[in-house]
Amino acid sequence: MEFLIKKLVKDTYIENRIKTICSFNNTKCIFSQGKIISIKKTNVSFIEPHRVEIDYLGVKIVVIYFDKDNMFLFDRTKPITALKLDKLLKSIKNEANNG
Repeated sequence: MEFLIKKLVKDTYIENRIKTICSFNNTKCIFSQGKIISIKKTNVSFIEPHRVEIDYLGVKIVVIYFDKDNMFLFDRTKPITALKLDKLLKSIKNEANNG
């Protein structure tokens, strides 16, 4: 079986927005490029979304996204917006400072 791997087109707007949110909340984030994996000579393909891993004081959050309208926390069952992500990081920060 042969595979064809193409990079998924990045949405620089949402990446910059996530970087800004993380920098305001003093957290570290690592981005991973999404991919489209196709099996040659078939009509089967898999889409691996872009991923960002956010780490704050040992609390790790994974956000997967295709574009600004399709962001999810951990997996595709928990949609999240940039505003909710900011609130989540602020609540983790407050919990760490108060606890």
